[in-house]
Amino acid sequence: MNDCLELEKRKVRYKFLAIRNGVGPALAAAYSADIFVEIKKLSLYRKAKTVMFYLSSGSEVVTDFMVNSALDNGKTVVVPAIENSENRKMYAVKISRLEDACQSVCGIRQPGISPRDIVEKGDVDLVFVPGIAFDARGYRTGYGKGYYDRWLKSVPLEKTVGLAYDFQITDKLPTEEYDIPVGVIITEKRIMQIEGI
Repeated sequence: MNDCLELEKRKVRYKFLAIRNGVGPALAAAYSADIFVEIKKLSLYRKAKTVMFYLSSGSEVVTDFMVNSALDNGKTVVVPAIENSENRKMYAVKISRLEDACQSVCGIRQPGISPRDIVEKGDVDLVFVPGIAFDARGYRTGYGKGYYDRWLKSVPLEKTVGLAYDFQITDKLPTEEYDIPVGVIITEKRIMQIEGI
């Protein structure tokens, strides 16, 4: 990545993270509940047997109650788990309850990575993707580690959904060739189907 692009991405990250961090827990919970209402309108979600949720941290769209709802409704739930910070390899790991995710790697809650619980990405029907900012083309700015971009490389676009508060949406983000867009973005105000999907 060239230095100018890296600087642009850092500025975007700093700006939107500062705004997102200003949302208090009560408002975050209310917005997240509204977002889940929109999620449940998606036929892709209703039909999905295996769903990948991220486990929210900090000021991200809250997902714990979504995970519990999906489990209560008989869906198989997988969450991202990172092997270690050096190789940056991410797996989709099955959980049967939130308490299974009792480890912390790179500040992210996750379960232990057991071969019997790893689910192949081709078996995941729907992937919810976090982000600091998203644009109208479906591209996202994350924390800069590239875990999701690598993992999503061979996942069909129509199976990917970015979750964000509406103020996290902007017209165009700085991107490079390995950045992977999502097919849909859901906020507390709207479902954005990305053009061409």
